Amino acid sequence: MAVQETFVDYYQILNIQPTAAAAAVKAAISTQRRVWIKRQGSADPARRAEAEATVRHLREAEETLLNPQRRRQYDERLRTAPESVTAAPDAGSSDWMERAEAYLAMGNNTAAHRAACEATTVRGNDHRAWALRARTSFIGGNNPDAEFEYAEAIRLDPTVPDYHQDLGEVYGLQEKWPQAMREYTRVLQLDARNPVAQTSIAQVYLNTDQAAKALEIMEGVVRENPGNEFFTFYLGAALEANALAGLTHLADDTILATSEAQVQLLERTATRIAGLRLNDPEVAQAIANLRRMAAGSREPMWVHSRNWQVYAIAIGALMCGSFGGLGSGSGGGIAASLLLFAPLTALIVYVYVQRHRKPTFEHAARQLAGQVVRRGI
Repeated sequence: MAVQETFVDYYQILNIQPTAAAAAVKAAISTQRRVWIKRQGSADPARRAEAEATVRHLREAEETLLNPQRRRQYDERLRTAPESVTAAPDAGSSDWMERAEAYLAMGNNTAAHRAACEATTVRGNDHRAWALRARTSFIGGNNPDAEFEYAEAIRLDPTVPDYHQDLGEVYGLQEKWPQAMREYTRVLQLDARNPVAQTSIAQVYLNTDQAAKALEIMEGVVRENPGNEFFTFYLGAALEANALAGLTHLADDTILATSEAQVQLLERTATRIAGLRLNDPEVAQAIANLRRMAAGSREPMWVHSRNWQVYAIAIGALMCGSFGGLGSGSGGGIAASLLLFAPLTALIVYVYVQRHRKPTFEHAARQLAGQVVRRGI
């Protein structure tokens, strides 16, 4: 069956309403990208092609929906092109699975889901029909249905690694991390060196405050798959998370550097991620954030002195002594007074500056000590 790709509904891909604000669009794109970028590393050509097409659509959605003028033009096209979005594929086929695949190729997931539901009605014991139906539910953001449908596909054939991988993704989007870990582990039992499953396990660790474990896994994945930008992307994410985990965490969820070692960790991590040479906006933003945190932590600031009277008295005493020498009228007394006043005053000022002009991280360590819930490195 020949299929011609038609107008793509970006809102459907992102599972958001056409009225969604720019912040919601950005969040949806980020969530979907992290799922589909990883899938581009799949060894299955069909899954890789689907992931590449979806990532391409996400990039187009970002360029379109985050540009007010282009978004208005796109919304107008969406309103005036219902036929192109809902058009049926070649009606010559009576196979509902084939029709569902055709709808997916056209970017019409709503129609694909309906066709896939018909496929499971006709072929209820076919694991492929249930997996296809689950795929359409997953793409449409209907995770509870996708969870049930992938479980049915696994019940009918538990030996397909992709079903466990996809069910793990569904669990992950619902933040059911133990269940997601179970499915990814099952993938590795069926395919021991599957890098996508390993990356998914690293993601679970990242989302459960175990950045060090995630980093260890991603170092290994990238070492075994050199030059693969998709896995390198997640190595960058693990590096960033590991750096943030090494900082000081406050009771109000603020994360900041409070030591020289933590500032160096930020600087070192930013340099390492930059060295990955990833042309990705999220990675660029992560590098910028780490560098900004490091620079801000080193920014000098004045700390209020509780003993300012001591400095004032010391300088006052020096001034009195110097004026006394000036009042003696002798040249030697004047010279001695000036020689004494200038260096001692400079010394007092130097001591004051050294004690009260500190990097921001040192000030934070002293002032926020009572709010710390985790000290980091």
